[in-house]
Amino acid sequence: GCEGGSLVDSSPNFEMFLTPLFVSLFAGNAVAVWRNSHESMAVLNGTQNVATKGSKGASILVLKDARTGSTWLCEEMNQRGMHITQEALLNWERECPKFSDSCSEYFTTQGRLGWVTQSLLRPLPKTPYAFQGGCGKYSKKAMKKSKELVDMGLSVDKRAICPEALAADCSPPYTHESCTDLRGCFNQLPCQGGCYNAEAKEPSITGLSFNFLSKLGDRDIEGCVSKDLNCLSRQAELLKEAKEDAEKQGKEVLTLMQTRSNLLRWTISKVLRSHKNGLREENVEKILKFNSMTSFTVLDIDGLVSVTKKKVELMLQMSNQVAEDAQIMFYEDLARDVDGAIDAIKSSYKHGGDFSSAGKVYSHSTKNTVDQHPEGLEAYIENLDEFKEKTKTARPCLYRMADNKTAKDETIVLPLTKEDGAIKIDLSRDCCIADRNTYLRSVKDYVKAGLECSA
Repeated sequence: GCEGGSLVDSSPNFEMFLTPLFVSLFAGNAVAVWRNSHESMAVLNGTQNVATKGSKGASILVLKDARTGSTWLCEEMNQRGMHITQEALLNWERECPKFSDSCSEYFTTQGRLGWVTQSLLRPLPKTPYAFQGGCGKYSKKAMKKSKELVDMGLSVDKRAICPEALAADCSPPYTHESCTDLRGCFNQLPCQGGCYNAEAKEPSITGLSFNFLSKLGDRDIEGCVSKDLNCLSRQAELLKEAKEDAEKQGKEVLTLMQTRSNLLRWTISKVLRSHKNGLREENVEKILKFNSMTSFTVLDIDGLVSVTKKKVELMLQMSNQVAEDAQIMFYEDLARDVDGAIDAIKSSYKHGGDFSSAGKVYSHSTKNTVDQHPEGLEAYIENLDEFKEKTKTARPCLYRMADNKTAKDETIVLPLTKEDGAIKIDLSRDCCIADRNTYLRSVKDYVKAGLECSA
């Protein structure tokens, strides 16, 4: 009843080699006691929300892309008593019908944005249908036929919660208190075996993480962005509305962009992951030739990093349209020091507050995202010497990325330029290396540093 492994950093929408961008949203802290604090209903920008007593607190909205350590960050924060839903908007059309008979109301723009806002306001499950999936039920129809829970290796705590969770009203506008996942039993993985917050304490930070080009309605956002950058602005406006709805109800929302600065290592991770999963882009044979499941020969140097390059450009372009004070964290920052990275997130909130850990209650191995292709680059690019020779003068930033002297956990300041207001990466200039003791920086500061780097 729980076959959702594909929901964790492995979707054709963002694992394919030459596809557009991805988002990661996280949201924040639920200080209110939700069982007793409902006051009234309000309609804000077309999204109905619950106004609550004392809903002030910390929320995080993470806009991310695949293979950037997003699952890793969620897992680490959840183990520290926070509540971050991983891949909260991924594959709703594909996965929801397995678990619910009323999916259409979720698929509207209002249905998706309402989920974002409510996930910023209080701890929610991974998706509106996560209770059914997490407790082994395919649909409400199937539930009527069988009263027994499917044994999926669930912890005693989670099995005890399932009967109540399966009876929850988790439909738009998602304000019913029974939709709350205070114990964190359904927020990280579709097949999550246990609960992060067995003591049911209010999490210090609540939020969600998803592809920044996740579908927010009927529009094919990835196809639209490839033709018209106004589509990117519209995506940013919708996310800004959802964020501001939570802020109007007292939340301090951190908008965090999560990506990767070493475009070459990021490309290697995406390419080999897609190849392993049998995913192919029609033009990939013009860019590289696979020699095995773990290595390839580069045929087109600029084409190799064209997708990851474009993704970072779009993310930087979009971020400050969602929030003027948007922050950015790279995979490399997380890889240097997980504790330092999470402490930087906690320190960014103006309100302060209690960020004490609830203790490690449940843990899932995230080795797949922690230690992505850690060997020297020659293990993956068979013609690495030729690659370096061709890039040394013409593409000095790529050359630096291809040099094993550049540590895997070095955060790179990419050389940027602005063309008609659009942010572009100029690989004909050299990169710069960021301060190793900085784990979180404003997007504005990063863009400024990129414009000045090797200019």
